[in-house]
Amino acid sequence: MYKYYKKNNYQIMEYDFSSITEFLEYIENMPINRRVFDSYLASEDNDFYFTRTNNLNEAKMLLKYGCHEDFDKILELKLTLEKYIKMARTKARQFNYYVGYAPDVKAYLEGCPLSMLNKERPKRKQVDIYYNSAILGDVSVKEIFNRGAITLCLVEILENMGFGVNLNIFTMSQYDNQIHYAKFNLKSVAERLNIQKVFFPLCHPSFLRRLVFRLREETPDIEHGWSNGYGRTCDDYTIRKVIDLKANDIVICQPSEMGIYGNNIVDDANRMFEYINNFNEKDFILESIDDSVKLNMRR
Repeated sequence: MYKYYKKNNYQIMEYDFSSITEFLEYIENMPINRRVFDSYLASEDNDFYFTRTNNLNEAKMLLKYGCHEDFDKILELKLTLEKYIKMARTKARQFNYYVGYAPDVKAYLEGCPLSMLNKERPKRKQVDIYYNSAILGDVSVKEIFNRGAITLCLVEILENMGFGVNLNIFTMSQYDNQIHYAKFNLKSVAERLNIQKVFFPLCHPSFLRRLVFRLREETPDIEHGWSNGYGRTCDDYTIRKVIDLKANDIVICQPSEMGIYGNNIVDDANRMFEYINNFNEKDFILESIDDSVKLNMRR
């Protein structure tokens, strides 16, 4: 579950949680590292504006049982994006064979042994999305929500296009040469997206600002400097170095890095899609959301 190692001149403090239950049990039972966090605990701060929860226990309950605040906005956004996005699907090629889903009467009457209609379905492509739930302290609640909401809609759109989507949710922050990296197994490529399950980690500030902060407060190898600000969020470049991602893997990083400002969510989606496309070549093109928009697979 926890390991401490060196890589690319970084000291990595890595957690790997197989489920939400395992994560919650861990932070509820591990002691706080009082050598570093000897007085102030950000996870227990009473700043509702910063965390959008009243206390740490409330954040735990929202993660465990689900968060429904502003959930309707996700559904509205999904309908908005789908309204303007034309999805391109590759049709299955039909051919005659010994077995199939329906008889070819003409071929049968002509005595052809290949008298059944069959389909050669295109190979299902996989898209790996890496979502860093960590954000800087000055990032607004609206920026957090827009980034998460757009990501959720993007996953559903890609799945509807026939892609297999592996959504990797993690947090990665850095202080000097130490990196705090925690992985949360919330969706595999074989699973369809369950928005209610991942809504809180992606769209609510308390996932990081209470629950992951508590994890940092319990980390045994963390250095004293982390107590002043709890580190800074890793950028796209650093994330790729630490995780060894493939060139066409999608990284959802700091909102400002992707042009997300928390105002008009459609404008934020346009800039986020542009960022994804410009970083490197993808198996699909995410074009601007306007009257001529289309989400096309590359040929």
